[in-house]
Amino acid sequence: MQREICSPCNIFEENGKVMQAGWARTPVFIRNEEQSKSLSRHCEREVFFVNNSEVSLYLAVENYAREFAIKIAVADLLHGGVISDYVRKKTHFTRYTLPNGETGGRFDYEDKDIRFILSDTVNGRLLQCAFSGFGGSHPFACKLTLRADATESLNEIAPFERNRKYFYFKQYDPGYTALGTIKVGSREYSLNENTTRAYLDKTHFFKPREHNYQRLSADCTLGGKRFSLNLASRVGDNRYGNENCFFYGGKLEKLSQISIKGTQNRIDRPYYFRGGVTAVDIMFKPFTVQGKAMRADMGSTTVVFGRLYGRINRVDYDKPLELDNAQAHMIFSEF
Repeated sequence: MQREICSPCNIFEENGKVMQAGWARTPVFIRNEEQSKSLSRHCEREVFFVNNSEVSLYLAVENYAREFAIKIAVADLLHGGVISDYVRKKTHFTRYTLPNGETGGRFDYEDKDIRFILSDTVNGRLLQCAFSGFGGSHPFACKLTLRADATESLNEIAPFERNRKYFYFKQYDPGYTALGTIKVGSREYSLNENTTRAYLDKTHFFKPREHNYQRLSADCTLGGKRFSLNLASRVGDNRYGNENCFFYGGKLEKLSQISIKGTQNRIDRPYYFRGGVTAVDIMFKPFTVQGKAMRADMGSTTVVFGRLYGRINRVDYDKPLELDNAQAHMIFSEF
């Protein structure tokens, strides 16, 4: 497992190559992108996931070197069903810049179908979106205030395949609550901070080729404490570790390599995740509606909604974390 970095450090050396590889519990990595020789080809993706017992919202902003996209999926957990859609724009001659998490940053995008605003607040993010033709005939709108709690996060930097000019920078922060409304067609969901959780999954990268990526995530309450899970296939050089981890009561627990077993091209069937000597032994089972998995297909991204069954053992915890019936989702993408 790669080393933990505890002190602030730059991502790039003066020659534009990745300075060092590792992970941290706090955002210690400084994005000194002016040192990079490939800034115009850097890509970034921000994924927001908001959920409570009634609804789950997946909202991703993909700002790639030649393409920009906004992808949205709404899963109704009470009645069953998913509505999703996305917009995509070629950006050969346009460069967008997303807020970096500092107060005052703002991103505003508008075309004939969608108006999207992402802005930084004192302790979180503000998301506003109106999508007139969402899902073909279901107008979508949301206004959500995400507030960050004082919890640990996963921050990771790694080069690609021994070539340190290529890099993958990951920030996974599950310590958010959400307040606001989500409207889809005639249905409206009211969210309050006491029952609604949210996470931010943010990546910056410059890669030599496209990669297939999949991630299992959960965000729920176990034993009166918040539990968040991140099991992902690595993008980058695996010598430097992996993204696998979980959070319990705001504390990060890193995990070693996880083996994944599923049926190729059958997302509707269960997936099994195991690691260590019974350290991780869980199953992801998709929700189904009329025998079909609750899934959203948005171009190169697919999101499947379901639940977890099984347990995670901890060396400093007398009893394992029982995950039976814990709300979860899987993300499959190419980028």
